[in-house]
Amino acid sequence: MGLLQVEQIRETLQEVLSEHSVIVQVNQFRNQLNIILNKPPGTIAHYAALVDLLKSRLGQFHLDDIDRIKIIGRIQGSPKSDWEEVIDLRPTPLVSQPTYASSAPWVVAIAAGVVSLLVIFSYHMGQWQQQQRMQSLIGTASSRQTVTLTDYKWHIEGGAPFLVGVLKNYSEDSFRLVQADFELFDKGGQRVGQVSVQVYGLGPEETWHFREPVGNLQAVRARLLKLQSFL
Repeated sequence: MGLLQVEQIRETLQEVLSEHSVIVQVNQFRNQLNIILNKPPGTIAHYAALVDLLKSRLGQFHLDDIDRIKIIGRIQGSPKSDWEEVIDLRPTPLVSQPTYASSAPWVVAIAAGVVSLLVIFSYHMGQWQQQQRMQSLIGTASSRQTVTLTDYKWHIEGGAPFLVGVLKNYSEDSFRLVQADFELFDKGGQRVGQVSVQVYGLGPEETWHFREPVGNLQAVRARLLKLQSFL
């Protein structure tokens, strides 16, 4: 999937949610499509209902190279998510029924019970491994300075402030998450908050143009506070 199709998906989903005061961001990392729903501070978003609307339109796109879709709900400018849902697009493998040499009912019952326990164990092990990967993603930052913020500026669109800029990965590594934290200042130069730009997936030598909504209307400028890249 190219950047053009990703942008087409973003525009379509933004149109679907135009009446819900939510700003949509879309990006792709390998075989995962990430959809971020940004809600204004102080508002309530019924994410489950919004996801149902998104699902009704995602079916019109050819997502042959996408294995799963991750939908993240958060407050504008917050580095933390309020809500997440993962949609697995991979076909469910069929589990063949085992055959037994003996036809004794108790042998069949025991064997079936063992198979059921193995299936349950495999499921919970997969859930645990996924949690461990997420903890690694959140807690282990790369110590190498390989991702650079090459440019950023304050931008006003439709009366709302945005941070727009460019992140560049100069390394041969693929980063699952790149996060740039900015301090926000008002007209008097006082610090009034913080906003974070998150990119889910930045490959070797890739460039990402971001457009991050700023929920704090008191802010008139921003300054880079910290840039982190996570393997």
